[in-house]
Amino acid sequence: MPSPGRSQRIAEWARSWNAGLTRYLRRRLPGRIDPEDLAQEVYVRLLRVEQLEQIKEPQAYLYRVASNVAAEWRMRAVNAKPHSDAELDHLVASATPDSLLNDAQFAAQLDAALQTMTPMVRAVVYLKLREDLSHDEIAGHLGITPRMVRRYLTTGYAHLRERIELD
Repeated sequence: MPSPGRSQRIAEWARSWNAGLTRYLRRRLPGRIDPEDLAQEVYVRLLRVEQLEQIKEPQAYLYRVASNVAAEWRMRAVNAKPHSDAELDHLVASATPDSLLNDAQFAAQLDAALQTMTPMVRAVVYLKLREDLSHDEIAGHLGITPRMVRRYLTTGYAHLRERIELD
């Protein structure tokens, strides 16, 4: 588990450099990959660094880690193969009554949990989960900042974890 000092240091880096880091990642990735998600991956990797206090140029180190993460994601995207029509038909045909019931129950739990959220949190979570919009797209659609989108998503996801029962 990371020490509180290390977590605070990474949080300071995120506050100082996250906007620039996100722009940096956006320029280096295909459009379907969310740069905010990759920025989170960068911070997770930083939490695993043993001797973080020995880094003399933290911003340069942060961007180096981001460059490595972006390169890994690009390689994954190149190696990813789309499913053939036959494979997709097989997946649809393999749906069982039990799996359909479980899917319906989950959807009902999700809808019920969404209804208990404040309107703005519900809108942000809905646009992220159901419409698959990026943070910037949600921000533009709702007239808020991407930072507020992240805050609303954090609140919404915590709410969903409390409300939805997973077996």
